[in-house]
Amino acid sequence: MITTTMSGGNDAIFAILVIYFFVILLSSVLSFWMNTTTGTVTIGPLKLVGDRVSSLTKSFLGAGTGLGFLVFFFTMCSSLFSGYTVSGIPAESFGRGFLSIRWILSGVPIYGMFLLLAPRLHALGKARGYLSIIEFVFDRYAVTASPIVPHALRLISLLCLQLPVFTYLITQFTGIGAEIPVYTNNAVSALGALLTAACILCILSVLGGLRGVAYTDVIQGFALLLGSFVFFCVQHVNLGGMGLVSEVTRSEAFKAASEAKFAAFNNVPNASGGWSMASTTSFVFKVTIAATMFPHLIQRLFVAKNTTVMRVGFSAMNVTFFFVQLASMISGWVAAAYFLDAPPPSAIFATVAGVVRDTGATGQFASALMMSAAVCAFMSTADSCMIAFGTMWLKDFFLPYCYPGAPQKLQVIFAKVMGIIGLAIGVFLGVMSIQAKPTPWNLSNLFSLQNVTPIHVAPSVWLGLHWKGLRGEAVLFGMLVGLGTTLGMAFDPNYNVKLFLGLEENAEGWSPALIGCAVNVAATTITGLVLEFFPALLPVSPTLPAFARPLNIGDEFGEAPGREASPVFWGGFCLLFAFMLPFYRADDFGKQDTYVGEVPTWVFTSLFVCGLLSVWVGIGYAYFWQEYTLVELPAPYPVHPDDAHRLDGAAYPSIKTKAIELVEAGPSRPPSGSTPSNPYPLHPSQQNLKNPSQQLVDLSAHQQPPLQQQYAFRPAPVPPVMPGWGGGGLPWGASP
Repeated sequence: MITTTMSGGNDAIFAILVIYFFVILLSSVLSFWMNTTTGTVTIGPLKLVGDRVSSLTKSFLGAGTGLGFLVFFFTMCSSLFSGYTVSGIPAESFGRGFLSIRWILSGVPIYGMFLLLAPRLHALGKARGYLSIIEFVFDRYAVTASPIVPHALRLISLLCLQLPVFTYLITQFTGIGAEIPVYTNNAVSALGALLTAACILCILSVLGGLRGVAYTDVIQGFALLLGSFVFFCVQHVNLGGMGLVSEVTRSEAFKAASEAKFAAFNNVPNASGGWSMASTTSFVFKVTIAATMFPHLIQRLFVAKNTTVMRVGFSAMNVTFFFVQLASMISGWVAAAYFLDAPPPSAIFATVAGVVRDTGATGQFASALMMSAAVCAFMSTADSCMIAFGTMWLKDFFLPYCYPGAPQKLQVIFAKVMGIIGLAIGVFLGVMSIQAKPTPWNLSNLFSLQNVTPIHVAPSVWLGLHWKGLRGEAVLFGMLVGLGTTLGMAFDPNYNVKLFLGLEENAEGWSPALIGCAVNVAATTITGLVLEFFPALLPVSPTLPAFARPLNIGDEFGEAPGREASPVFWGGFCLLFAFMLPFYRADDFGKQDTYVGEVPTWVFTSLFVCGLLSVWVGIGYAYFWQEYTLVELPAPYPVHPDDAHRLDGAAYPSIKTKAIELVEAGPSRPPSGSTPSNPYPLHPSQQNLKNPSQQLVDLSAHQQPPLQQQYAFRPAPVPPVMPGWGGGGLPWGASP
């Protein structure tokens, strides 16, 4: 209930940010050195060891031998805590009251869902060299009625996963452009803050790659956790904290100022409509499903050093997520009470930090730390998205369709260039956002929007990891039907009542993306069961798509479900997940609630159950994780002569390799002008071929009998082998 005018610039924030940017550049140089050398440098008690591996691409995009616990923990934290946490959540908490706890209710279950994916994806990443989830989708559904199917799945998935990358980039740049000028009293302009951040991100990603991003995330994550703790304490001591919120938001003055806002702080949500029980439930389900497909998050599953790192890291992140998000929400709730008689601030977080700064020297330091933590949140997610963007376009487009035998130096250059292009697009959209009138784009709306397409990739991964009989045709059919349903509803102004806001929500509060996902799962499941029990309806083609390494889930992981799919764990998970949402308060929907302490009863209950879910997820990683050890496979693409000296033994094809198409580099570098011999045994039906280059992969030793019987092994034409290295195959597969 106080209005203040923030004082001039704060030297503390500039000093801290200069140090922060210097540390980022130093980390970039260090990461570049580690990516390109195997030597050791000793500086006093500190020993630096190079971590270059045989694959230059893996060194740059996969952090070499992988990320240890400390780095993995902080890079996952920093990548998830973004501009939404710092700028979007406080703004939503300010305007929508306690309904903003939907962010916590949707965040904690994400880590639970990763338990269903992480054990097997991590093992596959180590065995097959995956850096993109789309690589898994392609290999998993390689055996189909036509080679077109896995290629269609790969390209559609690639397009679907672009949306979260760009919405994340827009959010980071919008947050920086909105918060920094407000805090510095326009000493730093929005455009200046945005472009400075973009330049630093460009240097970091070009020099350090994923390792540089991860190492800076340690610094950024630590600053974010410390800043959140300081923010939590300062809001209580200097601004009244939740005591002020409880007192003001229940007052008649608050009700007179805005009845809608009074209801948001005091009532049980309405059953349906905007900002209701239905919309909250829809948001929680949608985010829980879609976020597991965000490229910059799921890439971390492939690059963790070992499973212990992941188990401990994910367990610890449950607690940090809950705490950081809650601290961010409290800032919005405190601002709603503190600025009751003032116009709504344009940047809630920076405005609250500015008020803290004006309390004295201690407040200046605390607020500078808070804003530094905010900048860390912006930067960490943006650089992760740049790396993920470049990785996807390299692994899922450039290599399979443009230049399969590209030398590794060119691969790294291409990934860097694509990352810069992604950054440039993000900067352009960010500038559009901060210059939008009357206010920048709403970050809560952007987060809701970014889940629309990646949610349709989730069934292909979730079901494909655990349902061995699922065919690619069923997945493609479900994906197309689901996407069509979502886009049809989202762009129908008569159905999507919030289309004019750039949102997707019907009159009852349900998301077309979630409805489309349900259609996707239903269509995939029904079609998958039909094809599993009646495979003759679509006989499997004898031709594999080019560069495929067919993945049989039953062969790799066994017929029985793994411990990560335990009914005990998922029964408890579903029970706690359900009771996070106050569906049991149906008689009280829309009515003023009683209070427990300083929050309404439904808020206390939901957060308490969410806390129990966080503990249960931690137990899941401790007791329901299953270890998998798989046979390593060579890369699917031919080796360029310039890279032959980089390969170690594991990188060469061998007869233990399960299935890989066409000719690749042999066990040793072939002499210039010669064609390497085929390292794979021929099926008997191919023994009498006149042209020895006509061949198919021998799948007979690796497929289950029912699938084996569907194959008719016949020769397929092979493109000419380029002199000096193994040829590749047609991008869309060869017809027999």
